[in-house]
Amino acid sequence: MAGKREAGGGKKRGASRRRGVPADRVKLPTLSKGRRPEFYEDPAIDQLFAIVTALTGEVSVLYDRIDTLERVLARTRAMKPDDPESYVPPDEVADWRVRRREELLRRVFAVLEAYANRQTAAPR
Repeated sequence: MAGKREAGGGKKRGASRRRGVPADRVKLPTLSKGRRPEFYEDPAIDQLFAIVTALTGEVSVLYDRIDTLERVLARTRAMKPDDPESYVPPDEVADWRVRRREELLRRVFAVLEAYANRQTAAPR
């Protein structure tokens, strides 16, 4: 129906590039089923590969966010180039950053924790 708006307002936010399915309506599993694939004889290599892959995903998202912020700030002239170097975050921001950093570390090293849990649960 032409001209009909979605129930939340005008623009479709979070729309997937595949078949126009809104991303907020797609249910993805929170945990994978089955064992993690193993490619090398030494499980430590597989674990390191998984960690590097997780970090690569995190860094990719950060690059996109930083690029967006720099472009918006340059367009609006809201910030001078040396402003980030002199910024001192208030306590609540510093606390939030600590929590965010801990969550990142939990996600990145979840592979090692899962492996350690499997090792302790396995009969010897």
